[in-house]
Amino acid sequence: MIIKDSQKMLPSQIKFEGEMGNMILEIPPHNIPLHPKSIEKLFATIKSGEQAVAFRPFIPIASDLGLCPHYPTLAYLYPQKLNHNDEDIEKQLLQKSGKITQNTLDAFNQFTLISQIDIEEQLHYFGDFYGIAAKPSYIRVAVSNTCNLKCVMCPYHSTSLKLTHTTDFFKSNKEMSWEMMERLARDCGEAKIMIILGNIEEPMLHPNLIKFVELCRQKGVPGVHLTTNGQLLNENRARSLLKAGLTSIDISIDAADPDTYLKIRGADLKRVETNVFNFLKLRDELDVPCYVRTSFVRNQNVTLDEEERFRERWLAKADGVFINNVAQYKENNTRLDKTNETVQASLKHYLKEAQGRWPCLFPFTEMAVLPDGRIYYCVETLFRLGFDRTLESLGDYNQQTLQEIWHGELFKQLRRDLLLNQLEYRSACKSCKLWMAQVLSRESKNGLEVMTSTVTEIYHSGFRQQRTENGEQKSSN
Repeated sequence: MIIKDSQKMLPSQIKFEGEMGNMILEIPPHNIPLHPKSIEKLFATIKSGEQAVAFRPFIPIASDLGLCPHYPTLAYLYPQKLNHNDEDIEKQLLQKSGKITQNTLDAFNQFTLISQIDIEEQLHYFGDFYGIAAKPSYIRVAVSNTCNLKCVMCPYHSTSLKLTHTTDFFKSNKEMSWEMMERLARDCGEAKIMIILGNIEEPMLHPNLIKFVELCRQKGVPGVHLTTNGQLLNENRARSLLKAGLTSIDISIDAADPDTYLKIRGADLKRVETNVFNFLKLRDELDVPCYVRTSFVRNQNVTLDEEERFRERWLAKADGVFINNVAQYKENNTRLDKTNETVQASLKHYLKEAQGRWPCLFPFTEMAVLPDGRIYYCVETLFRLGFDRTLESLGDYNQQTLQEIWHGELFKQLRRDLLLNQLEYRSACKSCKLWMAQVLSRESKNGLEVMTSTVTEIYHSGFRQQRTENGEQKSSN
């Protein structure tokens, strides 16, 4: 047998079978050690009659949901006759398609993909070495902890809810330094990681926001998303954001009637609507591919009729509408008074398949950077910032790089605990329900694409979004 293992990733205890002398075992240079059981699976599959096999690990249930964190192919076992011009098989596959997928493996000499792994292998690949294998899908960046509104349902800035805070996080203003913003733009640009702004704050209050968006795009950040209440989105800021390279924006409105908006957000509905209309007009005039969506929270005493009028109005204007069930901090966790029925059948199926709970994937896909450099890992942890004194930060961006934090021991242990469902000492995880929002339903309704989870309903025009993604947005108002 010919062994191609330039980084010495094969386990030393593996015994190579003599009858496989005509085979090549190739370990691509991804710097991830192979677990002995994975190599044994490759050998067993060849013995069972397959001619060529590849190994790429998946997490059970998560892969069925289409949410499995991406992992590179870690090993190939194939006959020597397939090794054309002594070139590595992965290079041949990449030259053939540009990206190695299951379809590529099938088409190229009938490679059989092995992906099922037991819990010991899961802990190895998705606990100990996941931080090397995959980067975050996006980084949530909270540029401050302040807002110009005090919306009644907001866990951060609501006047009544702030009275129940048990931490001092929101008692004094915190603002991310320009030095930290520069580092984030550089690091996320080099790693090609998207940035999401507007997580616990109104980001347009930060004096360097537009400059930050521009720097991110200059440094190679593939996408910058902004969530805002839109009150400050005047023509000058709108034009500057679009020219800076903003790629998507959510405007939180939550009402179709001025009186409802005033009760919920304490401000002028006409002002934000005018700002959104002007933003859409400017986007089209400047021919900037920025996806625009408005959002609506199902607050108490807001009628279904008003929700429907909101959805119809904005789907005729914007690219999408985001409907969110209202969340409250109860019993030391985020709780929803309502969950969407559309996904209940699928949810029951996957709960049965997982025999209770599958690993929450948020710590496999995202990080959140606070204004002071602390690191968190999901919406639930951000929701708890005003309520949980024991909440543990998983890193300090003042002292560590994003990669050091992502592959650090605190993230590793969290992922291991999630894989093992050992969450008794993790207050943010043990009673959390938000991980079930990873079950999604997708359908078409009246020419719209609708994606539903337990928490949200997202409506968008596939035609509009495709045009936006192609950089050819020409929607009319």
